[in-house]
Amino acid sequence: APEYQNQSPLAPGIGENALSIRHVINLISSEEEEDVAITPKRPRHGDRPTRPSISSSSGEPKASPRQPLPSSSLNDSQPAYRPSHVHNASSRAAITSRPRLPASISPDSAIPTPRQPFQRLHHVEIPARTPTIVTPTKQPAIAQRAGFLAKLAELDGPRVGVVNEFDESTPSIKFKFVKESILGKGVSKATDEVMVGCDCRREHGRQIQCGYLDCGCLEDSADNKNGKKVFPYGKGEKDAGCLRPFYLESRHHIYECNSNCDCNQECKNRNVQHGRRVKLEIFKTRNRGWGLRCPVPLRKGDYIDTYRGEIITVEEANARADKRSADEGNYFMNFDKFTEPEAITRSDFLASHPDKLAWHAKKVRDEDWRIYTKDGEEMWLNPDYEPYLYVCDGMHMGGPTRFMNHSCDPNCRLFTVSYNHSDPHIYDLAFFALEEIPAGTELTFDYKDEDDRSVITHEQALEVQRRDG
Repeated sequence: APEYQNQSPLAPGIGENALSIRHVINLISSEEEEDVAITPKRPRHGDRPTRPSISSSSGEPKASPRQPLPSSSLNDSQPAYRPSHVHNASSRAAITSRPRLPASISPDSAIPTPRQPFQRLHHVEIPARTPTIVTPTKQPAIAQRAGFLAKLAELDGPRVGVVNEFDESTPSIKFKFVKESILGKGVSKATDEVMVGCDCRREHGRQIQCGYLDCGCLEDSADNKNGKKVFPYGKGEKDAGCLRPFYLESRHHIYECNSNCDCNQECKNRNVQHGRRVKLEIFKTRNRGWGLRCPVPLRKGDYIDTYRGEIITVEEANARADKRSADEGNYFMNFDKFTEPEAITRSDFLASHPDKLAWHAKKVRDEDWRIYTKDGEEMWLNPDYEPYLYVCDGMHMGGPTRFMNHSCDPNCRLFTVSYNHSDPHIYDLAFFALEEIPAGTELTFDYKDEDDRSVITHEQALEVQRRDG
């Protein structure tokens, strides 16, 4: 042992991981210890680990195949080496004492078995999966478009499409499409029992059905320039179903035959009641919101569709108007076709109401009478004037024509159509083409009724007087 003290702690030729001879010697147990070193059997795959026996069948301690070195060969001054761990732990063999160096290996030639270095399990960073980002904006837009188209599909007549070439928006899904106007609270209309029909023969001798001379539905119609009654719709090949110029160029009310008439459904005086017969498209305009157009050409006088909504009282309409902002728009249509005009000429007033001069004098003092035509002709308030009763509100329900925009130079006009002569308060509001309209052209109408354009307010009349000196 002394001859190794001055040498390197590592055996010559042994790598960095080899144990020094001094450390090997320290593994040898002292002479006083009687324990036998157990060499664990290397387990094989599938073997059940067992604790090896240390006794022979004769009761004597079983000799080790290798004899330990004498204890005098140990350097007792060196501290005992305690292994940090036990290899072959699967054999479940416990080392109860420090093992001795086998006799077959002398101290001079002892080459220690190098300890196996600790193999660290390196942490492998698994890159996180890049999630698939789904843009949520398109899903609601698609659902809203599908819901809106489903509502349109419930309407009668040809298909109504939706076109948007600017963005992914769709008209409000809250809008309710109805086939006819809905009567609101406090609104009533005349029943069919009081509706009077014509007694025209269905064939009328020459298959012309209703005639000019005997059709009772024309009784309340306006006379033409020759003082005769005329049916509102054409019957030729080119103008069949088109509104005639006499009506188209005026504001005359239209009376159609009804269910109590003797004529059949093919009568030439039935048009609006058959419903829409042209295709329509609700489309997004560049700077006017949503609009309406027809994908096919329209003839002059062609019937397009009716304006529908909820029919409410005037009081309810005023209450709703107070709650709505200017940005929401105005979708009110007044049923005022058969009301007396608010103003009449002075000569008509004196002729029809000679006993109302005192009433007129009071209006003059209150300055309520000064209403003028656009030509400056003086008008007096009509004593027979009564405000209309009902209003059609197309804000939240109606038909495709609800999306028609205003124009001072319109290509469509709104006409009133009745089937019941006994009900002057409720009737249909129908759109007709004022001119030939090419396919894809936006359909527009004038929001201001032309019948009211000739009447201005008192403030406007004073402004006209100041302007004209």
